[in-house]
Amino acid sequence: MLSGPAGGVAGSRYAARLLGQGNLIPFDMGGTSTDISLIVDGEATLAVDRKVGGHRVALNSLDIGTLGAGGGSIGRVDAGGILHVGPESAGADPGPACYGKGGTLPTVTDANLVLGYLDPEHFLGGRRALDRKAAEAAVDGLAAQLKVDRIAAAEGIHRVVNTNMAEGIRLVSVRRGVDPRRFALLSFGGAAGLHVTDVARQLDLGRVIVPRVAAVLSAWGMLATDLRFEVARTHIGDTGQLDGAATKRLFAEMAAEATRRLRASFDGEVRLQRSVDMRYGEQIFEINVPLDGVDWDVADPLPQIVERFHDRHEALYTYALRGQDAVLVNARVAAIGVLPGLPQEPSLPAGRPAAPSGERRIHLGAWMSVPVYEFEGLAPGQAIAGPAVIESAMTTVLLREGDRAATTPHGWLDIAVTLRDGG
Repeated sequence: MLSGPAGGVAGSRYAARLLGQGNLIPFDMGGTSTDISLIVDGEATLAVDRKVGGHRVALNSLDIGTLGAGGGSIGRVDAGGILHVGPESAGADPGPACYGKGGTLPTVTDANLVLGYLDPEHFLGGRRALDRKAAEAAVDGLAAQLKVDRIAAAEGIHRVVNTNMAEGIRLVSVRRGVDPRRFALLSFGGAAGLHVTDVARQLDLGRVIVPRVAAVLSAWGMLATDLRFEVARTHIGDTGQLDGAATKRLFAEMAAEATRRLRASFDGEVRLQRSVDMRYGEQIFEINVPLDGVDWDVADPLPQIVERFHDRHEALYTYALRGQDAVLVNARVAAIGVLPGLPQEPSLPAGRPAAPSGERRIHLGAWMSVPVYEFEGLAPGQAIAGPAVIESAMTTVLLREGDRAATTPHGWLDIAVTLRDGG
């Protein structure tokens, strides 16, 4: 479940190391959905208990939030005359109306084409032409229901889906006690580049990163992950009454078991990662507490574990109840088989800043002509001020007024977003 998006999280962890930016919000917008997660201090966050398709999954998993918001998400008007976008999707077949495969319903991709953000002759590097007239006809049908013109309807689709995604990021971050304004937004997936700076502005996020491998970052991330075998044991008890020596022995036994199972098929470097699920006595939910840095040579590690729990609770929920009993519920040990990472992303050779490859008329409140740049042709350190469009064969990035992109040594886009308060 969510194995594809998990590759995106792995790629985001690797990107965090490359960028020297430990706090990232991976923002993966594809054809049917948007997947959102958190990288905190360089590590992915885990969910202990989640639901997929209405079914409870009582195993640790990457904490990935999924929204029905993608390039194929359909715009519709409800009985009250309110515009909605998604979660229904045109999928890949027939897909958006502009694909020319028989689709007639207006989608996010159709709206982006009507607004000029996509080049109908440059889609997939020119291997597929988009049908602008079909997109216009689909958006016209929605416009008639809303009693507005074509451009207003297309802008409505674009604005609603951006707002939906911004709210999804707020839910994923604030639910974890995280202020998203302290994070940079890592944009990937084929559709994200046209929406990401507006989403960032809604969240008061001042920095957006777009990798050169944005359209395939989940696959790229699969090559940058490690093996992992996790052992968990229920070990319920008030930490003031648990036997510290027995707890220490339990972790040692779990570490041995996890290592033995991993060694059955792996002979490389092994790293151990310990954690516990804990709660205060009256709470009905637990939080996962990493135990990195705990001194396991002492006779009783419980006082250190309890203090880690208080600190973690305070980091997540802004308070700790150090006078209350702390209850340990589950002990966890992960044996991680460290695989060779991707080769260090090579720095691009220095070169002269690339000139625009052309101009395009786009609608950002009004029609305007903006420069178009080829993503792969940008030189390291090149700065581009919005409004502008940056294209590659697999994705398009829209810079709005006040956005300023700089090319990193690896050829990625590091975009500074001017916030509504001028920050």
